[in-house]
Amino acid sequence: DVLHEVFPGKHFYQFYKGTSDFLNVMISYFQAGLEAGEACLWLVSRRNGVDFSLVTAANLIPRFSGYESSGQFMILSAEDWYLTDGCFDEDRAVGNIESYLEKSRSQGFNRVRAAGDIGGAIPREDWPRVEVYERKISTWLKANSVIALCSYPILECAPSQVKGILDSHEDVLIGRL
Repeated sequence: DVLHEVFPGKHFYQFYKGTSDFLNVMISYFQAGLEAGEACLWLVSRRNGVDFSLVTAANLIPRFSGYESSGQFMILSAEDWYLTDGCFDEDRAVGNIESYLEKSRSQGFNRVRAAGDIGGAIPREDWPRVEVYERKISTWLKANSVIALCSYPILECAPSQVKGILDSHEDVLIGRL
C-alpha cells in the first residue's frame, strides 16, 4: 500500500491480459486490506470465475477462512452486481456499493477496499455508460473514503476505451511488467 500510495478515496485501474495477471494484483491488494482491518469486496466476472478466485484467495491469503466467515471479505459476481437483464445498470451498481458500505460500517469496519472486474462483466455496447459511471463514482469514493480498483481486459479495449479508463481513474496498480 505504501509503495502504491493506496489510501481512502483512491480510484485505481488495472489492465490484465489473462487470469494470472488479474489475480497477481488482486491477491496482494486484498491481503494488504485484510491485514489492515478493512472490509474487502471483490467483484469477479464470469470470465475470471468467482469460484476459481475464491479457491485462489483461500490458498494464497493466510487466515482467509476467518476473513470470509466474519464477513470481512466477500467475493461476489460482477455480473450480478453491475447488470440488470444483461445491461449495465448504474443505479444498481451505486445502490449496491452504498448498501455494502452501510453494512460494513455497521459491522465495525471503518474502511472499505473494493475491486470490480467491471471490464470483464460489462457488454461492449455499454462501455460509454460505464465511463460516465466511473467519473461519477470517483467523487463518491472520495466522499466515502473507499479504496477501489477497477479491472479491464486490455486485449478487448479499443483505444477510445483505454483513454476513457485512463481519464476516469487516478492511478494504476500493476503486477509484473
